[in-house]
Amino acid sequence: MSTKKQELQILRLTTLVCLGFGVLGLLASVWASSNSLLIDGLYSMIQSLFIIGSGRVVLLLFKKDDDRFPFGYGSFEPFFLTLRSLVLLTMMLVIGSNAARSLAQGGYTISVSIALPVSVLSLVVCFIIWMLLKVKARTLSSPLLRSESKAWMLDTLLSLASVIAILLFMLFSKGSLTSVSSYIDPALTLLFLLFLSPSLVKDIIHYSAELLGAAPSAQVQQALEKIVNRFVRSHHFLSSEVFASKRGRSLHVVIYVYLGEERPLLQLDAIRLEMTKALLAYCTWCDADIIFTVDDRWMDASSFLKLQKA
Repeated sequence: MSTKKQELQILRLTTLVCLGFGVLGLLASVWASSNSLLIDGLYSMIQSLFIIGSGRVVLLLFKKDDDRFPFGYGSFEPFFLTLRSLVLLTMMLVIGSNAARSLAQGGYTISVSIALPVSVLSLVVCFIIWMLLKVKARTLSSPLLRSESKAWMLDTLLSLASVIAILLFMLFSKGSLTSVSSYIDPALTLLFLLFLSPSLVKDIIHYSAELLGAAPSAQVQQALEKIVNRFVRSHHFLSSEVFASKRGRSLHVVIYVYLGEERPLLQLDAIRLEMTKALLAYCTWCDADIIFTVDDRWMDASSFLKLQKA
């Protein structure tokens, strides 16, 4: 089965599960008067809508270049993931402010008989799907599934927060600590939001950088330079320069190879083909422009013209 079909099947499955738990969580939060269940349900509802969007992005990534997007649809992936992280962070800030307000107003009590079974079921299912997505994201080298895996990890932690809140509420509602029990659910909701928010902020910064054409990690750049240098040495070229940017799973690489003397065009085309194959073996989503040059004065002229236009 192709990578595209596997990703779409996984996304369809997680959409159904996520939507079901979103509805269940929202209804249970109303019946149980629990903010921790509310955030879990809302998170699942919003996540299910974005999973549907993820399926559309996968289709675009496998679409060929056209007149509207002559350089492909790779930028849609970091754009979508940035938007998703922004929405989730906004949702968490809103619910966090509500939890803080509840703490200031004396807290509230929750219905254990409704909240506990729903939270435990949600915790188990979310953990299983998180593990499944984590394995598949690594196998398929998919940033979208990696992002989905992280989202389900957050959902698992939110479900864990609900379970802990309910258990602590049960513990403190008996004996001399009854007055403290009403603060348990909003306090843990706020604590987990403070714990999870930095991860979303980090994602926003990371995907925004990719959207703006930032370079890949130092490890990726070193791997690309190692591949190119192998050809420089074996064909006795003078030197090379490698420039790369990463957009989601896509790598765009521009390589300048400096020649000491003129060589036949057919020979250079054959070398370019071998270099391209080596780059694709490293990253199947690599788009490379390989430029051979003897006289590099045109590069200075090109840079000067760009500065003049700016």
